[in-house]
Amino acid sequence: MQAASMFKGPVPPIVPFSLGSLGFMTPFYSEHYREYLNSILRGPISITLRHRLQCFVIRDAAKNECETEEPILVLNEVTIDRGMSSFLTNLECYCDNSFVTCVQGDGLILSTTSGSTAYSLAAGGSMVHPQVPGILFTPICPHSLSFRPLILPEHVTLRVQVPFNSRGDAWASFDGKDRKQLAPGDALVCSMAPWPVPTACQVDSTSDFLHSIHEGLHWNLRKTQSFDGPRDP
Repeated sequence: MQAASMFKGPVPPIVPFSLGSLGFMTPFYSEHYREYLNSILRGPISITLRHRLQCFVIRDAAKNECETEEPILVLNEVTIDRGMSSFLTNLECYCDNSFVTCVQGDGLILSTTSGSTAYSLAAGGSMVHPQVPGILFTPICPHSLSFRPLILPEHVTLRVQVPFNSRGDAWASFDGKDRKQLAPGDALVCSMAPWPVPTACQVDSTSDFLHSIHEGLHWNLRKTQSFDGPRDP
């Protein structure tokens, strides 16, 4: 994630080494970096194209004034939450200018498919293969039991706006960093970035993904059921 954030345009292929504890998107172990690099340089290698989101903060959405000219690029997710406010967050959401819903709860996560196994998953979103092009729309503790996550196509533009009659501000964070306050009337505009992040696979995209959810997240891990029925004499 840190290496990808260095590039605001096209990104060269990245070899992701694990230096932490989970290593979900980093299948290569750092202690064996020499042999891994030699193998990669000899080739051939499989590449996963990890999509990114590009975000703009609009101050006073009625005037449509961008806070910055350059987009904020995220590899995992952008989160809009209520911060320190004691009130539920109130967010109006639009998809290509069509009204989607009003989020009342702790907030909203807009996630890439690479980020589907991070904060979005903890909030009840689905796990999605990283090469599926789409944007995950996941509420955080919504004040409605019927509010379920969505997966939207890659070509849409999402706008999340704090209405003028909101009882409090909202806060946006980008891959857990660069936290920005959104006052009533402000908006966040989010779409798929044109520059994905090519990352080297240890085996291939699907094998690496399945290995990660089994070994990293212990997906569907359970004890083998014993046979309790009648036995033959």
